[in-house]
Amino acid sequence: MNRYHDSCAFSFDIVDKQTENAYTMMGQQESKTGCIREIFLDFVSVNGIINEYNGIPKRERLKKFFGVTDFGKAANAPQPDPKAAAHKCRCQFDLYAADRLTNNALVMLYLHKNKSLLIRELFLDFVNANGIISNYESIPKKERLERFFGEIRPYHADPSMVTYTTPDGTTIRISIEHPLQ
Repeated sequence: MNRYHDSCAFSFDIVDKQTENAYTMMGQQESKTGCIREIFLDFVSVNGIINEYNGIPKRERLKKFFGVTDFGKAANAPQPDPKAAAHKCRCQFDLYAADRLTNNALVMLYLHKNKSLLIRELFLDFVNANGIISNYESIPKKERLERFFGEIRPYHADPSMVTYTTPDGTTIRISIEHPLQ
């Protein structure tokens, strides 16, 4: 069986409060590459493969994928810095298609013309919505999915019901009807 892999790199200039906070978050990680990889995999785990993520307007992305409804209260609303910093944040990570999730993440990367831009915008959106999170990768996956992305799970009392908790804490129950066979 062939194992597909991709090496992903991203960088951003530190030019405003949002990118400064993203840079600060990167400094608070035990593994920068692990943090970026896990945020990307968690995103794909919850949202599936999104084609042309960067083509979706930022406000719509923040609302749809991160549950931000009050844009004035986004965790780190960008504020221009009069003196643009002369340094950049750079990071690189590898993905190996060892399971369905990483395979889906690779498919999402291949669908985008600019992989680096996809990873950068996804990370900046995450920081904008959630603020600075220390040691992201060390947070248990289930907690990360519920806390930062919401999670879809079966409702235990009725297997045809699904409960969805959005990142802002709203819980929705959906009934799933099975077609007659």
